[in-house]
Amino acid sequence: MIVRSNVNWRNKTILIVEDDWANYLYLKEVVSELGAKMLYARNGVEAVEFCKKEEEINMILMDIKMPEMNGYEATMQIKKIKPNLPIIAQSAYALQNEIYKYNDVFDGYITKPINIDTLKEELEKHFVI
Repeated sequence: MIVRSNVNWRNKTILIVEDDWANYLYLKEVVSELGAKMLYARNGVEAVEFCKKEEEINMILMDIKMPEMNGYEATMQIKKIKPNLPIIAQSAYALQNEIYKYNDVFDGYITKPINIDTLKEELEKHFVI
């Protein structure tokens, strides 16, 4: 997989929040191929903790359905800590009414299975080129 972009990904850090190992491995591959630094959290609780401690996070890819704390709840807490941090939901919830109910907190939304071009396009929307 070769990814071309106008964004300098080497100075970007993306937190991947995903409880499904296969989905995480796919996202890890894409983020690594872009050249961005990657952090990993298995659930919303870990994601909130990362955001309290790590200053360098530039974006979050947040699964919605997770154990301990779901992505919606985690995002609401993270937005209190870092209101300008872009958080993109990634979920199997693909119906328009399901997507709409999350618009109030997420900055973007990608449905699973995730298409690499769609993911890259969504990521680039949130970075100045």
